Amino acid sequence: MNTPYDFGEKLKNLRKSRGYTQKRLAEALELTVTAVSKYELNQSTPPLDTLRSISAIFNISIDELLGTEKSEMISVMGLSSTQTEIVGRLINSFRIHNAASNKKLSPENCALLGEIVEELAK
Repeated sequence: MNTPYDFGEKLKNLRKSRGYTQKRLAEALELTVTAVSKYELNQSTPPLDTLRSISAIFNISIDELLGTEKSEMISVMGLSSTQTEIVGRLINSFRIHNAASNKKLSPENCALLGEIVEELAK
């Protein structure tokens, strides 16, 4: 059964996973916080130029943003629940790191790497 596509939920999830507040995203898009909030609540639909900007900010295609393209999946088959949780946190950490364009590893990245090494040593 197909679940209806929810643009607002997609935008909110992208924003949060990349460490953006509504205010920060609004500033990057040169919009008001109210406009971003309306997009996330599906009370308003962004124009094409705003969709282009959103896709550029989050480094995804417009197709993926609009739910017309499947995003890549990472299989966690064969991993324990602890390992799956670590992989999920690592992916999120890389997304935040990439969005911030930092060249150095954050303390969180280093801690996650330590957890990975500890898990692999078991």
